[in-house]
Amino acid sequence: MSHKITIKDVATQAGVSEATVSRALNDSPQVKAHTRQRIQELARQLGYHPNGLARSIRVQHTHTLGVIIPDILNAFFTQIVRAIEDAADAAGYDVLIMNTDEHLSRETKALDLMLEKRVDGVIITSAGGPTDYATRLGDTPAVFVDRMPPHKAERFDRVLVDNVQATEDLVTRLIDRGATRVGIINSAVSMTATERLQGYHRALQNAGMTFDPAIEVNARTDNSNVSQMTRQLLVNQRCDGLFAADNTIMDTVLHRIPELQLPAFQLGGFDDQDWFDFLPYHIVTAKQPITQIAQTAVDRLLERIRQPRMAPEEFRLPAQIITH
Repeated sequence: MSHKITIKDVATQAGVSEATVSRALNDSPQVKAHTRQRIQELARQLGYHPNGLARSIRVQHTHTLGVIIPDILNAFFTQIVRAIEDAADAAGYDVLIMNTDEHLSRETKALDLMLEKRVDGVIITSAGGPTDYATRLGDTPAVFVDRMPPHKAERFDRVLVDNVQATEDLVTRLIDRGATRVGIINSAVSMTATERLQGYHRALQNAGMTFDPAIEVNARTDNSNVSQMTRQLLVNQRCDGLFAADNTIMDTVLHRIPELQLPAFQLGGFDDQDWFDFLPYHIVTAKQPITQIAQTAVDRLLERIRQPRMAPEEFRLPAQIITH
């Protein structure tokens, strides 16, 4: 047959009703075992595939989770997605992934697509705009990871790293290793930037160092100013320590540093990479618990799918400070 095989075709070939075929393919005890086996074998021979979407509409579940992230090329989000897929698969769920490139229009499109595909729930890293997630999502459960939604965050579950404590611990490690003037190139993500700046200030205060706005700078969303700011802090401002507040900033810093021919300095940043061991200088990193973040997000989302009325909760997970 050249057309798409339907349940009616299977029923005709088997000489039974469509309802009997449906029951047989779902292993219903209402159909005798030998009849079930015959129908299932015939369906395989004909190449029949049940319409999963139609069935999901009937039973109100697709066993699919949506994942919306801002940058699939960012190693942190690549690893998060992989860990979410593993956790979802273990629970019997498929995953639909959308990348926004930090664009609000693409995030809106991704949310609309998730709802159109009738996902059971969504895990989101917000692009940071004025999106009214509660209105747009409606009754679809959602959990935010890595970043809080910018508005009405308390209405949603959040799984986040403890940015303040991790940054305080990391900058303190740089100071303990001899840095006396530590600059910061902070994230373009407002919530993350606010929390990591707070941790940076706490570390300086604990060490008896004064705050200097001249060595506190922010990366643009596309990091187009990071190379210039690296030189500004390490050369012009004579910082002997530098904290890069996320891994995309760190990538640009690492490309810029060899050109500067610097004396000894201390370098630290968020997220850890195995290849940091091969750098010609030491680097201190805050390693985020990616597997735990993903597992917590999936577990919480599945729990919310089962119990939609439970109170939202925020989960703060610790980072591990590593010196390479």
